[in-house]
Order: sequence, then C-alpha cells, then structure tokens
Amino acid sequence: MSDQLRLLVCRDCRSIEELPDYEGPVEHDVLLDHLVSGHQFPNGEPHKGNLMRVEKQWWELPSARKQIMEELGLTQGLGDEWYASKRTFEEDAMKCFKMHGRPKEGCIDYCDSNKRLGNPTKIGWQAGPKVFLCNFCPVQVYVDTELAHKAGLYKEH
Repeated sequence: MSDQLRLLVCRDCRSIEELPDYEGPVEHDVLLDHLVSGHQFPNGEPHKGNLMRVEKQWWELPSARKQIMEELGLTQGLGDEWYASKRTFEEDAMKCFKMHGRPKEGCIDYCDSNKRLGNPTKIGWQAGPKVFLCNFCPVQVYVDTELAHKAGLYKEH
C-alpha cells in the first residue's frame, strides 16, 4: 500500500479532492477522469488546477493539512469532518464497484434507493438533496459521458 496520496487542487472551485496514489497510464485512471469531469464550467471549459502527491501521514495530520492548504492558498477548507465523510463514501463506493466486477458501463443497482445517502425524514425521502453512493463511484464517469453524448456536448469526428 502506498504511503502517498494525490491531491487534485481546483483553483476555480478552491477545493481539494483526495485520490489514492496511482502510477499507471493516465488514460486508465478512471477516478481522476471522474473527478476532473466534475470540475468544469457550464460551457464545458475545464477548471484550472493541479495534481500533486503528498505523504499520506502529513495530509492526515490536521495541523500539517492546514499548513499544506495555506501554502496552496486554500485557507477556506471544508473541515476535517467533511473530508473524512467524503473519503468514507469513496471507499464504500470502491468496495461496491469491485463487488460488481468493476463494470465499465452502467451498474445493476445504480442510484437504487438502497444506495441513497442520508436519513429519511418522517415524510420520507422527498426532502433534501438526492445524493447516492453511486455518485462517488467510477461508474459515474460512464453515466456522465452518456448524458453528455445525449445532450450533444461531444462533437462527432
């Protein structure tokens, strides 16, 4: 297991996405592709950002993380609880992805009610945003790409 992780720093969103270390070909890095595809303007133009590696032990230490973020000019972080929750959702989504045989297209239970995050209210799921574990899965890249094709956002060559 690697003792490093990658940080995708988006200058436009002023956010940092944590990614596990990966040394394979960039075109096979579906997680990076998924995260980058989520960082673009409505016209499809990509946000400006950087991908960097840091030692996992330093990033997981709150005081060191704060210093790293300050050096990157990102002092408005979302807080340790947010990053911990996001990391948990990503880990759970990867477990599900592996359990389903690492599908390259849609998934048999994509956005089923049992994949919805949060707690239902007394009136049910009607209130609140609809966020699913699937939104943190590499399958989301396939779904986003299909939606973009249907919307005519890709030029045919």
